[in-house]
Amino acid sequence: MSNEMALRWSDGRVVRRCLAAAAFLLTACPPVRLSAQVGHDPSRSPFHDLTTTQGFSLSLGRFAGNRTVAGVGARPGILVGVRFDTRLSGPADLWASVARIASSRRVVDPTDTVLEVTGPVDMPLIAADLGIALNLTGAKTWHGIAPFVGIGLGILAPTKAATDPGGYRAASNFSFVPTLGTRVVLGRSLAMRLDARDYYFRYEWPLAYYGLDADGNPLLLDESTPDRQWTHNVALSVGLTYTFTF
Repeated sequence: MSNEMALRWSDGRVVRRCLAAAAFLLTACPPVRLSAQVGHDPSRSPFHDLTTTQGFSLSLGRFAGNRTVAGVGARPGILVGVRFDTRLSGPADLWASVARIASSRRVVDPTDTVLEVTGPVDMPLIAADLGIALNLTGAKTWHGIAPFVGIGLGILAPTKAATDPGGYRAASNFSFVPTLGTRVVLGRSLAMRLDARDYYFRYEWPLAYYGLDADGNPLLLDESTPDRQWTHNVALSVGLTYTFTF
């Protein structure tokens, strides 16, 4: 190395020039490299942020009911409901919903060892529940779809309680409400909601249902039948959701 070159290294001029050139290359080249590493161009990504945190829904659906082993359970009917959702932390939402179900049932009278069945008679139900939903795509949609699963606790009650001649009482029941569904985003503040839920609750049978007829045969239920029955009551609904942020 010449004395002149050694002098330049010693006074730092060459070093400073090399560092300046390296800095120029680092600032000029990364955009090309980074653009190749990012998975999707944001404008073409299938995922988009949910920009609102609350929603109010109106829905219409079909309640399948469950006639039960005794034949006196809630029968199928039209369901009309409202629902409010609010974002919690992360992918979780809190929901509160109320629905009216146009159900009916049969009335069984097993008195005097003679079985009489009448109906069906109207038995409108009110279903109210509170639950937590887990958004499977987090706070985003995938191609405009935001699927969710959830579980709720609530109450299912006839608008008017009644006690049959045989002692069965149609009254309020606590219910577990597992749910599965999705939102389909239609616009910034509007979405369609599809729901499948199961009102899971219990019936209890009176002793009179286990009597015998005049020929000694079980009147309604034989003695091996439990006096309690847990039932699945599936409901499917579709609705419109208005989304907003407080």
